[in-house]
Amino acid sequence: MAIEPLQHVTLLAPRREVEDLTDWLQELSVLHVEDAAGPAEGDDGEAAGLEKPAVSTDEVDTRIRELRSILEVFGFFDLMKSSFVEMVVALPKRVSVEERRDVVADFDYAPVHREVSRLQDEYHRHLAAVERARDEYARLEFFRLLPFGPEDIHSLGRCRVWVGSMTDEKWEALRSSDEVGELMGVAELRRRKRTVDVCVVALKDDAEEAGRLLRTHQLEELPLPQYEGSRTDRMDELTAEIGRRHKQAEHCKDSIKKFAGEARKVEILLGYWEGERAKMQARSGTVNSKRIAMLSGFIRRRDVEGFKERLAERFPFVSGVYREPRPDDEVPVEITNARCLKPLRFLVDLFGRPDYFSFDPTPYLALSFLIFFGMCFGDVVYGSALALLGYLLARKARPYESLHNLCMMFCYAGISTMFIGALMGSWASDLWRPEYLGEGNLLYRIRQYLAVVDPLDRAALLLVVSIGIGVINQFYGIILKGYSLLRRGLIWDAVFDAGLWFLVLPGFLIAFGSLFFNIPPWLLRSGLVLLVAGGIGLILTQGREAEGIAAKVGTGLISIYGIMGSYGCVSFLSDILSYSRLIALGLTTAIVGMSFNIIAGLVRETPAVGIVLFAVVLILGHTFNFMVSMLAAFVHPARLIFLEFFNRFYQPGGSKFSPLSLSTESVIVEAEGD
Repeated sequence: MAIEPLQHVTLLAPRREVEDLTDWLQELSVLHVEDAAGPAEGDDGEAAGLEKPAVSTDEVDTRIRELRSILEVFGFFDLMKSSFVEMVVALPKRVSVEERRDVVADFDYAPVHREVSRLQDEYHRHLAAVERARDEYARLEFFRLLPFGPEDIHSLGRCRVWVGSMTDEKWEALRSSDEVGELMGVAELRRRKRTVDVCVVALKDDAEEAGRLLRTHQLEELPLPQYEGSRTDRMDELTAEIGRRHKQAEHCKDSIKKFAGEARKVEILLGYWEGERAKMQARSGTVNSKRIAMLSGFIRRRDVEGFKERLAERFPFVSGVYREPRPDDEVPVEITNARCLKPLRFLVDLFGRPDYFSFDPTPYLALSFLIFFGMCFGDVVYGSALALLGYLLARKARPYESLHNLCMMFCYAGISTMFIGALMGSWASDLWRPEYLGEGNLLYRIRQYLAVVDPLDRAALLLVVSIGIGVINQFYGIILKGYSLLRRGLIWDAVFDAGLWFLVLPGFLIAFGSLFFNIPPWLLRSGLVLLVAGGIGLILTQGREAEGIAAKVGTGLISIYGIMGSYGCVSFLSDILSYSRLIALGLTTAIVGMSFNIIAGLVRETPAVGIVLFAVVLILGHTFNFMVSMLAAFVHPARLIFLEFFNRFYQPGGSKFSPLSLSTESVIVEAEGD
């Protein structure tokens, strides 16, 4: 239930062994490879006579682009067979070592890529031709409003004709212009909402001036189609072309469908070449002398002994140097949680992995998030539905850890929602009322035993509870700040940046509260003493890194406000007020649900179909409320965690521990026995 301990390892191997070594490391999947010439080693490669190998991935990148383009075509035509879970979110394919080996050996994707690309290009050419034909057809239809066609306009010798549209305002301004009668004739053809279709005729001698006037009034001129023969014949030709092009496009689509059976092989091959690129990048990260190559990375401490034994057995001429990570290393992060806490790790990954030398915040945010979620959603029926839905989806997504954790997190959140909803007596809002389900109904009887407080009747009390939770959570974050500093051996920093706030903030709360409530004099005096004593401590310590006495004192003073320093009184006040949204969202969920219950009750009086309408309104209304309120119940607690809680102590910046492996983002290679 912590950040997995890692060790830094440097492998020294004969240059001739590098290719075989990286192949073996990829199959073993335990070493997170880094650039051996990076800051972790602190060596100047050129000064030491070392060089980096020239490894080009251009050919592999080309293969990856071609394979992805095939899959994009299949996806565009919806030819990929997917499970329900895969339709919701993109998931990597799971493949056995044997299937991967067979596909790599036997499947030649190049003919598929050439033919699919050709058919896709042809398909889009036909669709583009259809759009051009439709556009020309629409322009020709415009001339149904006129007694002449484009062919007549083209044959005019002394006149210039414009047809097009402009806004109502511009049209009225054009018609009222004194120049119109002298330069041109204008006619209104049709009005469409706020635009007017018009026709304008002028002598060619006046065409330049007339064109300037029309541009001033923003005429959108309709280009005249070019064709031979009559307008009617051309429209018939266009209709026939549209039909023909559609058939040709469908033929291309049907031809592409014939390749859909190769989709899985394409995905597997894509995963293979992504793995090859990762392996080549690992080789490019080595540094070499004339005979020796150096490769470095990080390995889980628990894997070190087994790795040493296998390395000695497989590569007896390869030596390894192992050490603990240093503060200047860019150490990747692997988080190990107890099974019950793994689902909440999704929140940490959403925000970003912690710094390796910090600690895993998952167990510390779990209870807060679930309470926040339950208060925002707070309904037994909604919570039951969410818990059941999350559990069922988690079972389907079990092979995919991240998605499984997300679904189980919502399952946990559903259980919290049920518990808090029961305390607040919310069952599909107030569906338990006798006017909806009859006297003495089951929901009514259960609610009588479980409900503790009605949120609508005691909203003020729940607001105080929400703010109280905010105060507790803020102090909890400061405790974790101190814990984080103590873990790194910064004892005085923990006292100055965390401990002093346990004097200032309680004193500030008491002093601020005295503006609104009658506080006993002894308590007020105690609060002022805490505030002054802690404030002096902050003034003397928060600017300890500034240069000069004035800068130190000035930084300390403004740190109490919250502009600089580790926290601030104003930040504290604004943060705890943010927690009022917990009860606000809970009330919103309840009130919207009540509205749908009222509507359902009204339509139930409809003769013959009243019961059916009652059920339909309840199902549709509460489904809508469930979806919208669930989204809000996730977003706002997550915001409280990330902004009002994590800011107190969390140190992000860690990258994910990703050992060199046969598996990639698109394909998971299952070892024998998985």
